[in-house]
Amino acid sequence: MPDRSIAVIIPAHNEERHLPACLDAVEAARARYSGALETVVVCNRCTDATEAIARAYGARTIRDESRCLATIRNAGVAASDAEVIVTCDADSRLHPATFGLVVEALEGGAVGGGVDVRFDRRSRGIRCTELLLDLMVRITGVPCGAFWTTRAAFDAIGGFDERLPMSEDLDFGKRLRRWGRARALDYRRLAGAPLLTSARKFDAYGDWSFFRMMVFDALRIRRSLRGDDTDFVDEYFYDFNDRVRRE
Repeated sequence: MPDRSIAVIIPAHNEERHLPACLDAVEAARARYSGALETVVVCNRCTDATEAIARAYGARTIRDESRCLATIRNAGVAASDAEVIVTCDADSRLHPATFGLVVEALEGGAVGGGVDVRFDRRSRGIRCTELLLDLMVRITGVPCGAFWTTRAAFDAIGGFDERLPMSEDLDFGKRLRRWGRARALDYRRLAGAPLLTSARKFDAYGDWSFFRMMVFDALRIRRSLRGDDTDFVDEYFYDFNDRVRRE
């Protein structure tokens, strides 16, 4: 199996608490992969030690001040040089086998894909959330978590859609799957390499918050998806770390 150069793109807004574990996981995965690897941390409106931590790990850092995750992710990809792209949020940890499995899948006819998501704290509510997310993957055919694909495919579909204030990841996966299907390339769930992500939003909102959000915040979510109202997306994504730090 030929080695391919890989770029790991990590958006980070005031992530000094979680970024070290994220980068430790990248280093653990690097140790099991013989190809070239670069890490790009996109520092988004950071006022803490995020950038200094990233540089201490040898990551390339760039700054992006937008309030749009699609724009932030695209900026990270544009700053990288590798032929394979892997995205990972700063409060998440890649599985040590990720890079080798990604290249193996791409060599085996995949256009790209995602991974399973597991949370770093257990409870009945969190486990039920994981089961619901797994069901959503079965329905949509688009595993999310850490996305991976070739730079050629990423460029061909135009990257993440910067018109979307949220759900840019699901949209990206759907478009990548369609593009690959037209070329007899499949969109895959990377079996055996789940992404471990923090349960910090459950800590803040409660272990059953995902279910309550689907019921009671459905209208706010729809308005955010349309771009009519940024209240929900600001609270849940772009300003979440700032609010937690103040409390």
